[in-house]
Amino acid sequence: MRRLIPLVLVLALAACGGASPTAPQRPPAAAPAPAEVFLPRGRPRVTVVLLHGWNDLASASYRTEIDHLLAQGVAVVFPRYQAGVLSTPAAMLIGTEAGIRYGLKRVPGHGPVVVAGYSLGGGLAVEYAALAKDWAVAAPAAVYAIFPAGPVGAARRLPAVPAATTVTLLVGDRDTVVGRAGADALAAAIAPHPVTLRQLHSAGAARFDHFAPRRDNPAERAAIWLPLDAVLERVAPR
Repeated sequence: MRRLIPLVLVLALAACGGASPTAPQRPPAAAPAPAEVFLPRGRPRVTVVLLHGWNDLASASYRTEIDHLLAQGVAVVFPRYQAGVLSTPAAMLIGTEAGIRYGLKRVPGHGPVVVAGYSLGGGLAVEYAALAKDWAVAAPAAVYAIFPAGPVGAARRLPAVPAATTVTLLVGDRDTVVGRAGADALAAAIAPHPVTLRQLHSAGAARFDHFAPRRDNPAERAAIWLPLDAVLERVAPR
């Protein structure tokens, strides 16, 4: 009988979770910051909010553009507005707002803001310009939307874009994903605000389908990304 007592005691402790020390638990992984922030050397003359395309979540995909901007003394805010393919339009708008607010607070003296976006990010770029007042964040001085989708939110009409904000929409002549429809929907959503609509025409080595902005093709990059330099120069001359 005496031999049974220790066994009974061990079984009782095990049932209560006290038979052995609990294995150490790892703390939950911290949620990623709402945006990545890239700072040039010295005080930035302007800040670019760079909004990625649908499910193109990694800033590494845009490192060529980011490094080019940093070399010009431009800070870059890269919002993480999309968690994945299941993110809803409402969640992406909330993520864009949060990323912009977080990022601009971390750019010392961020100066004027220019927003550039590709595809889904192009639609969000125009919505940011229209919603900046409601979001209580700095309104962009210029919008540069590359092969944009239409408005991400449900509204077909957006609040007025600030009168001083310039809006440039690029479309590709061989874009069969969004074509010109996205740009037309954005222009209608902010009418009568003036919009510059530029269509890029394929020729030689340059083929302006929807994926041209992500290809490492010098002719395509020159036509798509280099005009952003001129936009920045107008906003914040060196």
